[in-house]
Amino acid sequence: MQVAGYILAARLDERIEIGMDKQYPWKRTQELEVDLTDLMRKLCGKWKQAAACALACAVALGGCGWLKAAGSKEAERLDSQEGLELTVEEERAVLDAVQLAKENSSLEAYLDHSVLMQVDAYHKEKFLMLYSIDHAKRQELPKITESYLNFIGNGGAAADLKKAGGSWAKVDRSYLAELITAYQKTYSSPYQVVVDGPADSSLLSESLFYVEVTGKDAESAQQMSLDMQKVLEGYSAKVKKQAGSHKLALVSCVESVAIDSGLQAQQHDKKAQLSANQANLEAMTGAFTKAQMVQYRDAADVEAKEEETEDIGGSAGFGTVIKYMVLGFAAGIFLYGGMFVCRYLFSDLVKSAEEMKRLYVFPFYGDIPMQGCGAKGSAKKSGKRMPAVQQGQLLMRIRLFCKAHGITSFYAVSDFSFEGQEKKCLESIAEQLKGSGVDMAIVENMGMDTAMWDGLVETGNVLVVCRFGTTTHRMVDDAMGFYLESGISVMGAAAFSDGRC
Repeated sequence: MQVAGYILAARLDERIEIGMDKQYPWKRTQELEVDLTDLMRKLCGKWKQAAACALACAVALGGCGWLKAAGSKEAERLDSQEGLELTVEEERAVLDAVQLAKENSSLEAYLDHSVLMQVDAYHKEKFLMLYSIDHAKRQELPKITESYLNFIGNGGAAADLKKAGGSWAKVDRSYLAELITAYQKTYSSPYQVVVDGPADSSLLSESLFYVEVTGKDAESAQQMSLDMQKVLEGYSAKVKKQAGSHKLALVSCVESVAIDSGLQAQQHDKKAQLSANQANLEAMTGAFTKAQMVQYRDAADVEAKEEETEDIGGSAGFGTVIKYMVLGFAAGIFLYGGMFVCRYLFSDLVKSAEEMKRLYVFPFYGDIPMQGCGAKGSAKKSGKRMPAVQQGQLLMRIRLFCKAHGITSFYAVSDFSFEGQEKKCLESIAEQLKGSGVDMAIVENMGMDTAMWDGLVETGNVLVVCRFGTTTHRMVDDAMGFYLESGISVMGAAAFSDGRC
């Protein structure tokens, strides 16, 4: 113990004699040199954090670019409105274009959602139901018959069908009404019977009418015919109260598949009308002045507004957003790199083994590897031989130093609390040193454990345990000052190299 103390004292005296640092004799120099290799290695190790920062900046600046493009478009629109007045003819042309745009929008919606417009006119599926009205007075029969025809032909049946729910609940009432028709054959008109028959009003008479339902396919047509029968049965009670007593009966129901040339012509006309309207609207807006186009977009419907939004997000706006996102990504990388470099340069942390060797006089035995400590054979299981080699070199250097200076016991002291496997690593080293006749005691957070100071002074030998990224130069200087004042010999230092700094 005394020999080791004399060796350190001799080294310090030599440092003082050659005019080096007199305030901190355990230091070679007060000036910290920047290890660019270590700096770049640690910066590259933080690529995930740098990527996250770059993405955040890219999203932020991309949003700013979109707002800038939108603001430019709005400013352009407002500037174009100022000082521009339209003539009566120009305003009338704008109103005509707006009206035509609304008509096109309604026609497009009709073609997209109308079931009748989607029916195959060359293979039209329909059900034809024949109903009879009997046990009705002659003078009441026309009224009763027209009540049913009016209910079916003018949307009443479609409304009740929609209220009934099922597959028709989501279909618009006007589209349902197109699929239901009712009519009478001319020869079955009750009016002819009334004219030709006797004048006795107490005689009962009957009438016939047809109900035709059309479906997109045979299954939907059949289902609608069944639902219509229920609707007419429910409506019959109202007619009896309002128009007169009678009996409604379903005579027959026939499924039919036919070619409907009228429906074919209707579908063709609607599509041709839409194409013509779109061409006319394009021609009208193409001849507009800048002022007319601004007023048209302000007065047009949602689709015109969407067109303006697409202009904002078009090639120019999209290019602006992409440019800002690229700049943001690059700025994020430089920002994180600058922050990391500043933290590295201005931090007082002990950063690497090379820095320890270059800055301090006392020996540095090497890194204490985190891998391979604890359970036996863990290094072999992990497939990494480097931690075992590092640990072997560390043990050999400590053994040789202790053997050369006759040291049989010392304290491994840290100014921080151990985490994870760190204490197990030191215990493993202590166990191996014990086999060589050297007793190593472990003390963590020495500043708080004052009860160990007496034992430390009695032993007189200390191995300083650091942690890169946690231990600071100030902590090392304070510890060295305390040890020298207390007459404790510092054997050297070792550090945990967990890569966090």
